[in-house]
Amino acid sequence: MTNEDNIDTRFSAQYIDLLSEQVGGRALACSDEWFAECANLVKPGRGVFKPGHFVPTGQWMDGWESRRSFARRERAAAKRDFDWCVLRLGIPGRIYGFDIDTNHFKGNAPEFVSVEAANTLGEVNESTVWTEILAKSETGAHSQNIFACDNAQVWTHLRLKMYPDGGIARFRAYGEGQIVAENFVEGELVDLASVMNGGRGIDASDRFFSSPSNLVMPGRGVNMGDGWETKRRRNAEHDWAIVELGLRGTIRKVIVDTAHFKGNYPDHFSLEAACAESNDLNSADITWHTVIEKTPLYADREHLFISQIEVAKEAEFTHVRIRIFPDGGISRLRIFGFPNWSLK
Repeated sequence: MTNEDNIDTRFSAQYIDLLSEQVGGRALACSDEWFAECANLVKPGRGVFKPGHFVPTGQWMDGWESRRSFARRERAAAKRDFDWCVLRLGIPGRIYGFDIDTNHFKGNAPEFVSVEAANTLGEVNESTVWTEILAKSETGAHSQNIFACDNAQVWTHLRLKMYPDGGIARFRAYGEGQIVAENFVEGELVDLASVMNGGRGIDASDRFFSSPSNLVMPGRGVNMGDGWETKRRRNAEHDWAIVELGLRGTIRKVIVDTAHFKGNYPDHFSLEAACAESNDLNSADITWHTVIEKTPLYADREHLFISQIEVAKEAEFTHVRIRIFPDGGISRLRIFGFPNWSLK
């Protein structure tokens, strides 16, 4: 477990929450949800608390909370000293770290947690093979409990265990999505930047209001908080964000969406692309090529660019850098092209 100051820089700023409800993550089943439903585990935010708001089962809680274990004879009969929840990742992928958040669970948090994983094409059942990827670990009450995951396999499902019982507000599994070539037909344009295809925001000049990872989320933004927005600049510079594409490929169509940004959209933007072997983009060997010259943007709309693309149709790239002038917010960035499946 790490202290809260290191949370953003360790996992959430570098990777995607593969369990997020926004990308299709779901809680499928659990051993007990008497006080609060396990579906809350994958919801956005850290969970809220409503003092004095009671429901028939007790105090309303924004998370997953089970009954006290000593009151359940079935647990004693099964000789089980934990409660469990099975979840499906919205994006199958490799996991680098977990955030098991007990926010607002102060006198009812579990003492320990562990995580198991499975890789299956269908639904999990009694014959599913589970692999422990986080050993039984101590947790703190009312805090974000951050754990590293040292396992290189790709997973589709997780099983969260809490010992002996209690409540967990949110469960995050940070990692990289694994694109599946068989899901695409020959000659199909692919959004190489989409989080669903392994894309992710890896760096930005400013994350004051929100993360560049929002740029590659599915669908259109639901509100102004569901995008990348920078604070107001008071100098002559400009802001930028870098997206790592899920697959190396060509760039044939670009969409820049300023949905919900009406009084704070950028005045102009430009787009560049590079081909790099890693995310170390400060090397002198990295060349950024202009994809779209500095171009005006407008409020609350999708901007489509095809004829404006300047790079060769056959040129392949691994990263794109969007520059906004001077600052502001963008909801989504779509980079459509043909992936190089041979380099998958």
